[in-house]
Amino acid sequence: MNRLFTLTLAFLCFFMISNAQKYAELGGFFGIANYQGDLANRPVEFRETKYSFGGFVKYHYGNKLHFRAQLYYARISGDDVHGDNAVRNWRFTSDLAEASIQAEWLPFAKYRFNKVGLFRPQINPFLSIGIGSSFAINKTLDTPLDGLSRPEEFSFPEEENKDNFLIIPIGGGIRFDVTQWTTLAAEAGWRYAQSDYLDGVSQNGNPDKQDWYFFMGFTLSTYIGEQEDFGL
Repeated sequence: MNRLFTLTLAFLCFFMISNAQKYAELGGFFGIANYQGDLANRPVEFRETKYSFGGFVKYHYGNKLHFRAQLYYARISGDDVHGDNAVRNWRFTSDLAEASIQAEWLPFAKYRFNKVGLFRPQINPFLSIGIGSSFAINKTLDTPLDGLSRPEEFSFPEEENKDNFLIIPIGGGIRFDVTQWTTLAAEAGWRYAQSDYLDGVSQNGNPDKQDWYFFMGFTLSTYIGEQEDFGL
């Protein structure tokens, strides 16, 4: 599955770049990342917020529908000290490399050029959904058992622990066409991981609840190629 997804992503990137003469953007992302799982009691634990960055290529299929292939990097972490399990004192950190394909829908978008070819700036909200794969790099889990009443109940590393996850990205934001060639956007995206092992804890924690992580930040992109017939 992961090999098929990687090949599909590579093909989509090639298709976007090969059709970039009139319909593509190339951009970068910088922002923050956070996680929710067995070592984070709250949906968002702001004290565990870390940095994230990445890049993308985007293909315009009309003015209201865009397709984006992206590579993002983030650091996530969790610590029992912030929640109800402080006595347990487990903590983890992980670097995530994410590859995903997403569709963006801009319900109110109009053509970027009027009928006489003059550029008109726009501000548009958008929603996105897609599929992707995330790879945990340098994942470390610290599980001291001294303060637990029955430490023999726990065993690490867990047998099904893994470092590669299928994800479903869901997000949205708002984008502003600053100039004919430049677009700035603010976005937030949640990643539902088809796994409970982002943090390396499942059977020793809450195996009935999957892990999440999210990005929030800004993108800056530029159009590639000629644009003389955009929207005409």
